[in-house]
Amino acid sequence: LCRSLPQVQAALEAGVSFIYADFEFIKQFPAAVEAVRAAGAQIALATPRIHMPGENGYHNNILRLQPDAVLVRNTGALYYYLRHRQENPSAVHPRLIGDFSLNIANHLTAELFLEVGCDVVTPSYDLNIQQMVDLLRVSPTADMEIVIHQHLPMFHTEHCVYCTFLSEGTDYTNCGRPCEKHRASLQDRIGMSHPVRVDEGCRNTVYNAIEQSGAEYLNHFLELGVSKYRVEFLEETPEQVHEVIDLYNKALRGEISGTQVWKTLKATNQLGVTRGQLVK
Repeated sequence: LCRSLPQVQAALEAGVSFIYADFEFIKQFPAAVEAVRAAGAQIALATPRIHMPGENGYHNNILRLQPDAVLVRNTGALYYYLRHRQENPSAVHPRLIGDFSLNIANHLTAELFLEVGCDVVTPSYDLNIQQMVDLLRVSPTADMEIVIHQHLPMFHTEHCVYCTFLSEGTDYTNCGRPCEKHRASLQDRIGMSHPVRVDEGCRNTVYNAIEQSGAEYLNHFLELGVSKYRVEFLEETPEQVHEVIDLYNKALRGEISGTQVWKTLKATNQLGVTRGQLVK
C-alpha cells in the first residue's frame, strides 16, 4: 500500500504485482493507475476512512478510474459499491477488499462481510497473536489478507492540524490548502513525532511514529493457509520501499526468518520497529 507516486514506482520496480493507492487527494489517483497499468500490474484504490452524507462523489470518481479493486474502509462505502453491483449487473465491477476498520475480529464477522459481497477481508488490528490464530483456524483463509507491516493509525479527527497551524483560514474554502505542500506531525510528551495525513474531506488521521511488524508470526499464518499479505508504507523513501519489500519477500520464500526481518528493520529504522498489538 503506497501513499505517494514515488512509492508506487518503487514498489513496481521491486516486482510487486498488486498495489494499493491510498492518496490524500483523488486527483492523484489517475497517475498511479496509469503507472501500475503500464507495468502490467493491478491496482486497488482506497476509500476514505470516514464516509459522511453527500460524499458519494468520491466513490463515483473511483469507479470512473476502473481500478481492479477497492479497499473498502467503512460500511457506508461497502453499501455504495454493493448497490452499484446490483444496479449495474452487466458492468465490470472492481473486487471489494474489506479493510481492518470493518472490525473483523472473529469468524462470524469474517463470514458476514464475505457473504454480503466482500471478496477479501482484513482482520482487525485489535487482535493479538493468539486471537488471530483462533480466527484463522475457523475462517476461510483463502479470502483473508493480513497486514504484516504498517504505521498504525491511532485516531481520526475533523480538527485539521494543517488549517489550524499552517494558515490563517478557518476551513478548506480559505485555508489555502497547506496540506498539499507541507507535512505535519504531532509531537507527544516523550518527543515522538506522529505523522498527520489528511483526506479529501479535510479530516486528519494521526499515525504512530514507529512502524509495526508482524514478520515473526509469518510461519503461523503460512501454516494456517494465509496467502495474501499487505505491507503499508507512509513516509518511506523509494529506497526504504525497496528494502522492506525485499525483506518480506525473502521471509515469504523461506530464505530468512521473520525474526531476521524484524531485527533488520529495527536496526535500520531510526525510530525502531515494534511488534505491536500481536504480542499482547
